[in-house]
Order: sequence, then structure tokens, then C-alpha cells
Amino acid sequence: MFHYKKKNCELLRQRLKTPYAEVDLLFRAPSGNLILVEVKTSNSADFLPARVNQRQWSRLARAAQFLAARFDCLVEFHWAFVDSNFTVTVFEEL
Repeated sequence: MFHYKKKNCELLRQRLKTPYAEVDLLFRAPSGNLILVEVKTSNSADFLPARVNQRQWSRLARAAQFLAARFDCLVEFHWAFVDSNFTVTVFEEL
């Protein structure tokens, strides 16, 4: 969450349940946009977004569309990968 606090984002919810998927973290950016963050853990250094399967992408995309309509704003989609040393790598706008 430090990554987003540095950018002056406000944490709105953790583990938000939508009709399509559970969103790990939901932030509001200073621009007013929402930022949906999916958090994944990995035991290896190879934690690329390619490791996320199509079903996960699809569910989260539908959740993002739902939130965009509900809050009438743009929704950015980010992945946060946490390794065994608790190092966080964030991929924005994939």
C-alpha cells in the first residue's frame, strides 16, 4: 500500500466483493479515477502478469466495468506481486 500512499491515493476498500470478483484493494487516485489492485504472491522472481490466467483477467475486467459504471469514473487496473522476501512489484495499466 506504500506505493499508493506515495502517490496520494486514498484506500477505499480491502477485499471488496462485486457481483463478478473480489477486488483485493480499491483506491481513489488524486485524479478521481479508481485503482483496482489485484495482489498475488510468488515464491520465485518470475512473477510476471503472464502468470495470471484468462479466467482471472475476465472476472476482474468485469468487476472493473461494474465499478466504472457504479462510480461514473475511469478505473485503472494494477497487479501487485509480493515475493517471499515481501518485496512488492506493481504493474500498472496492463
